[in-house]
Amino acid sequence: MPHEPSSTYRVQLNSKFDFDAATHLIPYLKELGIDHLYCSPYLQAAAGSMHGYDVVNHSRVNEELGGALGLDRLTQELETNGMGQMLDIVPNHMAITGRENPWWWDVLENGPSSPYAAFFDVDWEPPERRLHNMVLMPVLEDQYGALLSTGKLSIVREGDSFMVKVGDRLFPLGPRSLRFVLLAAGQIYQNDRISYLADAFGELPSAASTDRATIVRRHRDRKIFSMILHRLLEEDPGAASAIDKALSQISSDRSQLHEVLEAQNYRLAPWRMAARDLGYRRFFDITTLVGLRMENVQVFDLTHQLILKWVSEGRLTGLRVDHPDGLRDPFGYLQRLRNACPKAWIVAEKILCGGERLRHSWPVDGTTGYDFMNRSAACWWILRARSR
Repeated sequence: MPHEPSSTYRVQLNSKFDFDAATHLIPYLKELGIDHLYCSPYLQAAAGSMHGYDVVNHSRVNEELGGALGLDRLTQELETNGMGQMLDIVPNHMAITGRENPWWWDVLENGPSSPYAAFFDVDWEPPERRLHNMVLMPVLEDQYGALLSTGKLSIVREGDSFMVKVGDRLFPLGPRSLRFVLLAAGQIYQNDRISYLADAFGELPSAASTDRATIVRRHRDRKIFSMILHRLLEEDPGAASAIDKALSQISSDRSQLHEVLEAQNYRLAPWRMAARDLGYRRFFDITTLVGLRMENVQVFDLTHQLILKWVSEGRLTGLRVDHPDGLRDPFGYLQRLRNACPKAWIVAEKILCGGERLRHSWPVDGTTGYDFMNRSAACWWILRARSR
């Protein structure tokens, strides 16, 4: 049987209360009789996150909390005081606010041909045919045409990375659409490598072609062409200047910019369209949190690699699973998690309503206690009313 904590104390970790702040609290919690520290999610979250449920990278400890070294110090202090540790984990979704999430960035850049396309719960063939093989991104504050006319949309460059800029948000420029930029640059600055790259990027296989051989060719060729472009930008200031002028020219020309944006693997749209045409599963109504396909074994393995490592090392003795009922197969997920760490104490966040009971088939040690808290609160109100 898993070791059940007798008492837990939850800490909400963020940049203002990091690992070191929690570490200083441990001796006091020990004196109170707490035997397990229960931590909010601390895998790498979106920049500035105050809660950690918006994970962007499962392979790193959140740097804003103190990173891996800060976690080591916290773990050591818990061991010194004979206390265990529980961690809140988030299998249902990831944040998609920008380049911080390399998987989603690649999906936007390469569409269904991305190696991560099957990681997310995206409908690549929605009822609206014009949205086939692309992701609707409802991020615009106003109508697309209005923002296009007022210069609120543009294409920018950082080194050898080309991006679409929308306010303070960035989106990747698909590799095939680099031909527009390079063709325009070639008219400004005569250079064989610019001309070659314009043709090369334009002839990459379509992102809609998802057979394995085509995907391998697309990513192989794209990598080679990107290396050539990187060297060109480093070695030829004239070419770099021409490309920057081309970007400015395209961004200021409504017709040219629209042509480039239409060639992307995503469609920028007003935020109100999320309720009607959104092609990916989101967390409640939060469009910046995309659903993960946790039924995919590869997704499970990659998102849980660090967590299961910590369990096997004894750093973690308990796991609190956030919103497992949002998954396609909650039972399958929980069974896989239980098989991976049979000795861990696992509880699932499942809000039980009325006479609802937790399913006996779920291989967990209970819920997170919302039903108990509701009953306790109800009893308190009854007692308070009677005491008047």
